[in-house]
Amino acid sequence: MLLVAVLLACGPSSDDVAKVVANGNPVQREDGAKIARNFEGEAVEDALVAVLEDPAEQVRLNAIESLATLGATRAVPALERRLTEDASAAVKRAAADALGRLKAVASAPALVAYVEGFGPDDRDQLAGLWALGALGAEGLGDARGRVQDALVARRSATKDRYVRYTASAALRTLR
Repeated sequence: MLLVAVLLACGPSSDDVAKVVANGNPVQREDGAKIARNFEGEAVEDALVAVLEDPAEQVRLNAIESLATLGATRAVPALERRLTEDASAAVKRAAADALGRLKAVASAPALVAYVEGFGPDDRDQLAGLWALGALGAEGLGDARGRVQDALVARRSATKDRYVRYTASAALRTLR
């Protein structure tokens, strides 16, 4: 924590932040991954992508948020892996949200599969439904029909008003 505070007080460079993110201390990695959203540069993005594999859930969550905030589209494949492979439901939700924020249209099939993995009334799917809507219609190409079908199926099958509303809102973006 002291190292992070010193770096912030001295006006760290992107390389300094990348070193903190890659540090052996899990608390410093967690803090570094959080403050990294304020620093642009390939070194920072590379360090954040690397800690997406970190054993500490909070480090992965902070890295995902920072990558989305930075608009790090280079991280899309790594974020998609977190969506499909991570053991943590919170990390999967964060990855879905980040893919939507990054407008990662190539990840539409993975997002559809993520949403389809939930029961119709399970609110854990909300981040995935939102992300599908955030992608919008532009650039979806052949995936547009599958995304639309998945959203209609979710809206029709659920009795949960939040799931229905989010699926409907996502569908409105696909017009």
